[in-house]
Amino acid sequence: MSRRGSPAKTTPPISTAETPQPRNLESMQSSSGDGDFTLVTRLTQGLEDCDWNQLQEKYTDAMDEHSRVEDDLRAETAKLLEVFTAWSQTTVLQDEKRALKRFKTQMQHVQNSEVSLESKKKHYTDVVKAFQSALALLNEQMKV
Repeated sequence: MSRRGSPAKTTPPISTAETPQPRNLESMQSSSGDGDFTLVTRLTQGLEDCDWNQLQEKYTDAMDEHSRVEDDLRAETAKLLEVFTAWSQTTVLQDEKRALKRFKTQMQHVQNSEVSLESKKKHYTDVVKAFQSALALLNEQMKV
């Protein structure tokens, strides 16, 4: 038992019969008398029993399925690209509208400032004329 009172965990022993042992080329060649010929025979032993037409059909079916999946992905990507293009054009149009409004506001501000400056200039000119008239009047009264 461990410190806390629970039974200690034990791992079952690993059996070598369950796990396949790696086979290397050298062990295969050393176990056979003819070496290369026996190795080739062992490697090609199951090939004669294969149904090549069935294998070709499976390959064709798998490639067709992958083509369909690829076409679906291409179509989905095209749809997403359309959405992105519409979104980006919308933001460009909104930015252009904002820029135009900002430009109009600035132009209006400049025009209002110019009108205000002109009215101040006219007012100051009138004030100066009034002072000149008052001085001229005072000068005439002093002479008399």
